[in-house]
Amino acid sequence: MGVASVLDPRYKMDLLEYYFDKLYDIDCDLEISRIRQLCYDLVSEYQAKKNDGSSSGFSSFEEGNVGDSGMSDFVKFMAKKKKARTSSMKTELDYYLEEDNLPITSDFDILSWWKTNGLKYPTLQAIARDVLAIPITTVASESAFSAGGQILSPNRSRLNHTTVEALMCTKSWLWNSDYLGKLIKNKLALMVN
Repeated sequence: MGVASVLDPRYKMDLLEYYFDKLYDIDCDLEISRIRQLCYDLVSEYQAKKNDGSSSGFSSFEEGNVGDSGMSDFVKFMAKKKKARTSSMKTELDYYLEEDNLPITSDFDILSWWKTNGLKYPTLQAIARDVLAIPITTVASESAFSAGGQILSPNRSRLNHTTVEALMCTKSWLWNSDYLGKLIKNKLALMVN
């Protein structure tokens, strides 16, 4: 949830700082830095994943028959130098957090915002796409397991998975039609009165 609020351009770290101060009191700074570090770790992980697919400019030396061991040492030296240079540079997350927050409005569409700002923050867009797709609640999955427990009992434990699926779907359809029937009946009663 903390990462999701950081990825909301209306709140960023400010929402965490406000509520964590109320929730954690003394440990507020520790909890905020934990979420911040988690965000940086996610950015690093996503960038590494993206870079694994692309080749560096030095890979042709590594893969080819250079014949000179001095050249392979040079390639390692350049890779180390590049890594040191990029570790001291600002990340997408730094630039994103430095920008002003967007105004807080109720009709804000966060997914559309990330879609339009994907060129500016491609790594953060990928993280937002994955993190914001996680459902906030687990009610649907808990409900499915509960219904499955009612259908599969010690006496009916040998049902085929397609039979269990059919029973669960039928139960859902019957409940829905019964609910809609009651709803229509109540509306008709209100119209008659």
